[in-house]
Amino acid sequence: MASEPLEGGWLQAVDSALEAVDAGDAADGVAQITVSGAPGGAVAFVAVVEAGRVRVSAGRHPQPDVVVGCTYADFMEVWRGDLSVEAAYMSGRMKLEGDQVLMFDGWRPLLRSAALGEALAALR
Repeated sequence: MASEPLEGGWLQAVDSALEAVDAGDAADGVAQITVSGAPGGAVAFVAVVEAGRVRVSAGRHPQPDVVVGCTYADFMEVWRGDLSVEAAYMSGRMKLEGDQVLMFDGWRPLLRSAALGEALAALR
């Protein structure tokens, strides 16, 4: 069984699952994601799309293209697929700073891809 989201080896499991995803249609870029109110406290991780691959890792990036912030409850809704990134942002439940075009246009092919959903399904 996979770790609970944002705890234990979850991020490593997500990164491993992403190895199967072709992100060739998505723009290269870096997102810094911070989730507040998680069971173990605030969590920060980085998502990088580069050369058709997507990777995630714990921590902070010195120069992200976009900074994303949300609560644990909202993160969980997005993670489960009950709330889209676009709807979370438009409703004010997700805050974005920096290159919003990257998130909504450049990464749209990745965020909406069947391959991403299939790769992460076992972890949801």
